[in-house]
Amino acid sequence: MTELINTPIEAEIQDGHSVERHISAQENSSGEIHPQIKRARVDSLIIYDVTEGELETIERGSPSSLYLNISIALLSIAISFLITLLTFDFKDKIYLFIVFVLVTIVGICLGVILFIVWWRTKNDVDIVLKKIKERANQ
Repeated sequence: MTELINTPIEAEIQDGHSVERHISAQENSSGEIHPQIKRARVDSLIIYDVTEGELETIERGSPSSLYLNISIALLSIAISFLITLLTFDFKDKIYLFIVFVLVTIVGICLGVILFIVWWRTKNDVDIVLKKIKERANQ
């Protein structure tokens, strides 16, 4: 029996079956030694039809984790500035007081808005994947 380890294999589909043919050293014009490839065959495959919009949603992934991270950072900063506003005496420093109030208000508003956006979009990818899988069951 001929040793077929590290010999290139050429495969093609004929009548729905994979037909493999080992290429001899003479046919291997490149002279390269190819790695041994072991293939585990599967009994069946399910092919899912995916629209371009669904594919883009899956590729893009969920931006919701970014929204949540920014929201937490903004709320943390806003709460820190709020604590400073409540504990520090700003008698002679009106401009500093205005800056702290603005940072607190903007931080709380943007943090809450981003948290709401995260809450509404956190399952976009899961919803698309569930919709695609349900199509296969119909």
